Amino acid sequence: MKYQGASEEEIRYLQTKESIINNLYDQKDTEIKYLETVKKLLNYWKSELGTVDAQSEERHAELLKLIDTEESTIAKIRDDIGRINEMINKTENNLEKIHEMVTSLRKK
Repeated sequence: MKYQGASEEEIRYLQTKESIINNLYDQKDTEIKYLETVKKLLNYWKSELGTVDAQSEERHAELLKLIDTEESTIAKIRDDIGRINEMINKTENNLEKIHEMVTSLRKK
């Protein structure tokens, strides 16, 4: 973000906001990596269930249902992350607009 014409307090605020946003991006990346790992593990378990001679069809079906539920949860979390990204981008854009408006008012 540009800091031209900003007061010291505005600069501190903008730097803090940038730091928070960067931390959110880092956290998001970590969460995505975690979700990918969980998804791979679920796929592994699902493939293992396919090769096991199911002693109990009911238990086998229950495990598949649990895996499907977790896969659905992962998809919902990914959607939430997408919405959070949109909110972060909106916030960044709004902060930039506010800063530009304040700077242009100071110049007048």
